[in-house]
Amino acid sequence: MMEVNRDRVKALMDQVRGIHEGAENQARARFWQIFPHERWEPALIRTLPAPREGGKIPFVVEPALAMWSEILGFDTVAYYQDPLTYLTAQLEMKIYHARHFKDDTYIDKSFRILFAALLEGTVMGMPFGFTEEGHPWLDYAHPLVQSPEDLERMEPPDFHQCGIMPLIHRFYTEMTEALGDDFLVKFPDWLMGPFGVACELRGFDKFLMDLLLNPEFAQQLLRAIVEARKSWQAECDRFLGVERTRGVLGNDDVYCPTLSPALYRDMILPLEMDLCEHYGGVFYWHSCGDTTKLIGDIARIPVLDLFHCGPWTDVAKASQTMGGQGIPLEICVEPVDKVQRATPEEQRRHLQDIVEQIPDHVECYVKVDSLEVIRDLPTELAAIQSWIDVAREVLGR
Repeated sequence: MMEVNRDRVKALMDQVRGIHEGAENQARARFWQIFPHERWEPALIRTLPAPREGGKIPFVVEPALAMWSEILGFDTVAYYQDPLTYLTAQLEMKIYHARHFKDDTYIDKSFRILFAALLEGTVMGMPFGFTEEGHPWLDYAHPLVQSPEDLERMEPPDFHQCGIMPLIHRFYTEMTEALGDDFLVKFPDWLMGPFGVACELRGFDKFLMDLLLNPEFAQQLLRAIVEARKSWQAECDRFLGVERTRGVLGNDDVYCPTLSPALYRDMILPLEMDLCEHYGGVFYWHSCGDTTKLIGDIARIPVLDLFHCGPWTDVAKASQTMGGQGIPLEICVEPVDKVQRATPEEQRRHLQDIVEQIPDHVECYVKVDSLEVIRDLPTELAAIQSWIDVAREVLGR
């Protein structure tokens, strides 16, 4: 089992410092736009790729939390309840990654507080809890918004007391106190887009029907969510003492065929444009679903720093549309069939197919995340190592 105590944290910090300052890690910095801690703000949840001008495409791997718990031997119940366990695990992840996964990940001295996808729903009043294995969950079976009267009763979320916020504040305070001044605990931001939060509050099927049958009510709910988001983020920025210039649109529920291009363009995009204007820009637009038919409209967002091209989104279309506007791409590879269950030759063919769709001028990186233990840990680690070797061959060193 993973050792958890303050002396261990001090030793791990020294190891991370050594890795961070090492020549191998610093050489990887050339692939990325590294933001110093003093310029950090909550929306900066990714590291942007550097201009490559036809050069190597960097690549990264990210095991899921359950795999990390098996690798490092920590309890996921404690991970989400004990700040010292969370902190120790995050530091151990950096060290293990640097020693065993020879990808292009730049090891820094910061990490995010992340409780799965709990934050937005809980601060709006959704009931939540934790499974027996410790994982956070929302009570989707009891949506809060049943009628227009429910909207009238909504109040601005309390940044300190609503939903999961007391737990987040406890984690932030205790981990910040335990770390050296050269480390940064990244307070969570409101990430989920208005559509996803509306589906949580109203129920997925009901809200989809509202968009078609009762669009005025749907817009009222979406607007209420946007105003709650702005209020919460203003309090967050005051608490952290940062000046916000960007927001994030986490839109895993926004894709085809769940939403038609017309519904996205007419009902959702205007709110995202409003948020872009409010912030000054959108740092990251994310959906793991197929957004191929939505890309042209997403590209109308005036300021966009990074676009997530998920496993089912057409890489060529994203490269042409987003890359043509100078918007970098995070190109995500489907982890099960293209990495974990794929032979080296299948891994190679898929990566080569991706590369052939990316013009030299497009800034991007290739990412594999959500890697789970679907057979046994040694088998999955061997598959990851195979993919890294293949990626080195195809994408360059």
